[in-house]
Amino acid sequence: MSISLNLLDWVIGLFVLIGSLSVGLYMAYRRRAGKNSSNFFLGGRKITWPVIGASLFATNIGAEHLVGLSGDSYRYGLSAGSVELTTAITLGFACAVLLPYYIKNKIFTIPEFLEIRYNRNARLFFSGLMLVISIMTKLAFTLFAGALVMNSLLGWSVMTTVFYTGLIVAVFTIIGGFTAVAYTDTIQAVIMIVGCSIMLFIGLDKVGGWSGLMEKVPEAMVIAKPLEDPVYPFWGIIATAFYAGIFYWGIDQVNVQRVLAAPNLKQARWGAMFAVFLKLFPVFIFALPGVIAFALFPGLDGEESQQTFIVLLNQLLPSGIRGLVLASLVAALITSLIAVLNSVSTLVVRDFVVEFRPKTSEKNQVLIGRIVIFIVVLFGIGAAWLVYKNEEGLYKYLQTITAYLVIPVFPAIFFGIISKKVTLKGAAVSVIAGVILATIFVVDQFLGPETGAKIFPVLHHKYTLNFGLRGLWAEMLITGILFLVSAFTRKTAPEKLEKTTINYSVAIEKFSGLTDWRLHLAVLSVITVLLYVWLS
Repeated sequence: MSISLNLLDWVIGLFVLIGSLSVGLYMAYRRRAGKNSSNFFLGGRKITWPVIGASLFATNIGAEHLVGLSGDSYRYGLSAGSVELTTAITLGFACAVLLPYYIKNKIFTIPEFLEIRYNRNARLFFSGLMLVISIMTKLAFTLFAGALVMNSLLGWSVMTTVFYTGLIVAVFTIIGGFTAVAYTDTIQAVIMIVGCSIMLFIGLDKVGGWSGLMEKVPEAMVIAKPLEDPVYPFWGIIATAFYAGIFYWGIDQVNVQRVLAAPNLKQARWGAMFAVFLKLFPVFIFALPGVIAFALFPGLDGEESQQTFIVLLNQLLPSGIRGLVLASLVAALITSLIAVLNSVSTLVVRDFVVEFRPKTSEKNQVLIGRIVIFIVVLFGIGAAWLVYKNEEGLYKYLQTITAYLVIPVFPAIFFGIISKKVTLKGAAVSVIAGVILATIFVVDQFLGPETGAKIFPVLHHKYTLNFGLRGLWAEMLITGILFLVSAFTRKTAPEKLEKTTINYSVAIEKFSGLTDWRLHLAVLSVITVLLYVWLS
């Protein structure tokens, strides 16, 4: 199944895409992106809250995310979009606990913060881990999954699309640096929201409005599935938000780099709250169209149901609008890729080059960062080729590895900030314990349900079978180990703790009225709870 495009679709789609990229490059030129490392990697720390929030949103939404969410919603209903409403938890925690210490220490990377809290080895280990995750999974996945989408939509060769897409986004990121990335993200976030909103409203009109949708497919309009649901249990998803979600939004370099570019903590928090606001939309503009497709075109099975997005484009949208929505899909692909490339180059330069050669000039840091982007995209293309050649096995394997990799490191980072009792040895032992648990989870995943239940029966209970709940129990165990070992090992030096952990004796920051981020979070949290209640 492929999309039907005419000349008007191509003109509108290309105009929108080229225009957004051009604006990004223009802003990079105005802000002198290549002047020094701060400008190239963090936009000179002058990125304001609307751009931060829109960039966070755009970085999160990849092409495979947009297409996959509509397909999953066709099969599983609105529950497929329930995770989209958890950012009030995840970014709320990040704003309250993590961001103050990132901004206070004016870091370029999250591993840099770990050196201040623990030691140099912790920084190098975590930076290396993030590089592997970013290149072998995020970059490879985004290139490969995006190329699959383009293949299904337009019939383009998968590896040819991977190659040229990789080169185009690499050249763009090399020229424009973070400034071009952030402003392009902002424009393309608007493109995604507008394009998919048009598709939503046309779909609602065709199905007879909200009431018509409720009459036709009431079972698909429930966002909160019971705990026993094997795919999207509500409480399993909420549990995941408290560790994987906080890691993703508050610790993952690709996302946090947007916030590190803020001029101060106030702008960083406002940007995060704006991202929470924007994340209220995906359940409606990305997930709900899948439910609409289920109501209008029932009977799509297997691979056909995964093509829900294409069905909607072909069957619902008029010429011109189809091109705009396709542009939003390509925008999702581009924003995800440029975010990863910029962040990976920052990790390499700041955590390895400057760490071992601290006298590296600003000019050379930018040059090395640009070279790294080109090299990294070649590695990403190579990793995507491995996935392509072993599509069924390796693709699923890498996805599973990525999902479980956050489990070992989250407690050491999170509790390292909120507790002065956490020590270096406690963190190290907890990470080792987490790696062992994550390995068991991965092995169980690939043994299959029958064999896995025989070897690891405790993992196949109804309260441990789902990834979210399984991960929660693991994090609780790892956290226990973290504090147990920390209690019997050498304490961290007070001067380190002063810079990196919460001082509970300091008075709570005074409420500043309508501009206070806590008020914004409270309002957004109430809206989120009301949406969950309404859709349950």
